[in-house]
Amino acid sequence: MSDDTDFVSMYEELGLDAECGMAAFKQAYRRRVAALHPDMQGDASDLPRLQRLNRLYEATLDFHRVHGRLPGASAPRRSAHTPAQPEPVAQDMPAYDETPSPPRSRRYLLIGALVAALLYWLGANRTSVPTLDPAGPGDTSAAAWQPRAARQLELGMDTGQARRILGEPTTEHAARWHYGPSWVDIECDRITGWYSAPTRPLPAGRDSAHQATEGPRGPAACG
Repeated sequence: MSDDTDFVSMYEELGLDAECGMAAFKQAYRRRVAALHPDMQGDASDLPRLQRLNRLYEATLDFHRVHGRLPGASAPRRSAHTPAQPEPVAQDMPAYDETPSPPRSRRYLLIGALVAALLYWLGANRTSVPTLDPAGPGDTSAAAWQPRAARQLELGMDTGQARRILGEPTTEHAARWHYGPSWVDIECDRITGWYSAPTRPLPAGRDSAHQATEGPRGPAACG
């Protein structure tokens, strides 16, 4: 007897005998499959044993369709005046899939997240691609490629940009702006140095800086 028709071992697996009837057979099969399935047992599940039980279950249903009884069960008695009627076959329970698939709702959530990420990426990059079309966005698109304005003081920076970063000084002279105890040196409309006091720090990468110059320079030298 092959493994696929070893009905004796199947009845032992389910704790039944051949005279149990189809309803009890299917109920015992469901309980045993649930006990062996990976969803219940995890890594401790016996997948080959579950697969063999599924094959025997299908072979038993085929046998019942042909003979009207379970394998090994005695043939049903018929009255001499009553024609043989096949036993109605209930809706077969599909065997468990050995490779469980993810829930449908999880797949929908994953697809929705991917679509949302794609739409966000397209929207974020719509104005960052330059165009050569004269009727297109032109300068609006090209502006995305311009370098960012400086956010802190740098030596050689022009006074207009420095004023936008620092704001209006508390005291202003031609060669020096004061911001409380801190100050900024100016020469020829350029930043040549600064001192950032701890009590009134300036937005600069270091506390103090000074640009070396070759000799004294006055207003005439700036022209």
